[in-house]
Amino acid sequence: MAAAAVLPVSVPTSLGARVVVDIGVDTLDIQKLENPQASLHNCATRYGEQFIRSIFDKLDEKSKDSCFETINLSDNLIGDAGAKWLEEGLAHNSSLKTLLLPRCGITPVGFKAIGNLLGNSPTMETLIMSSNISDEVGVQGEFCAGLAKNRSLKSLYLAVCRLGEKGLASITEGPLRDHPTLEHISLEYNRLEVECAPYLSRMLATNQVLQYLDVCGNTLGPEGAEEIARGLRENRGRLKKLGIAQNALKLRGCQALTKFFLSPEGQNMDFLDIRHNRTGYHDWMKLQELMGDKCDEESSGWLFLFNGCKRQLFANGSF
Repeated sequence: MAAAAVLPVSVPTSLGARVVVDIGVDTLDIQKLENPQASLHNCATRYGEQFIRSIFDKLDEKSKDSCFETINLSDNLIGDAGAKWLEEGLAHNSSLKTLLLPRCGITPVGFKAIGNLLGNSPTMETLIMSSNISDEVGVQGEFCAGLAKNRSLKSLYLAVCRLGEKGLASITEGPLRDHPTLEHISLEYNRLEVECAPYLSRMLATNQVLQYLDVCGNTLGPEGAEEIARGLRENRGRLKKLGIAQNALKLRGCQALTKFFLSPEGQNMDFLDIRHNRTGYHDWMKLQELMGDKCDEESSGWLFLFNGCKRQLFANGSF
């Protein structure tokens, strides 16, 4: 039997209908694909910024503050206006831990609103902003300031946000240099090229908390891999996981990172992903020779295990 609604209200949607939503519970989840005949566009536009605004209007009418701990608006085109309503509506929320906003049609204006929200949130632990168009402008100013002010965030997803070199510089030279709680950041598919590697390296040298850096799907190249390997040595074993697949590292870059992983100073790293980095058959043979008899017996295929299967290195040849 379904649990009784705590505080049900009727709110409008962008398609002109009305739906009943329980705004008294700790989870607001509107990532719904209810009808297999409906198009993705229809699903994405069903709930819009008016829906978000109405939820907080209803809370005001009832003199209630939101008690949401998790908000999942994934794949709903709430846009910048919706992001602004979240900033204002959650201003007094002291329980929000997870905010999921991937593929929500948010642009730099909305990123700034979410940055303000992040800076004023005492409890947020996970923020997903992937696949929204930030460009460099979106993470500058209010977003970086909010991230620097925040003291609770543990995981930040900024994949596929078109950050580029200047956007990366803003967050790595700013709040990520010494953020006190952030343990994981995703920067996948952000048009990061070799010029971006020094920013990542300098961040690794100073950051005391970060444990997982994911930069897969960029173009850091062999020189970038070598620069990051230098940053890892200065990091002194604090980073535990590095995803750097699909970065055109070639043999030279893969060797630099593999050597670090196998070195005494790299023993604290328990996960390294260097797959799909333009290593041909002969390159692949050299990488396997480099790993040699250091692998555990259980190693096979693309997965290489070390130290009693406690450490993982993913690698492959492209041929």
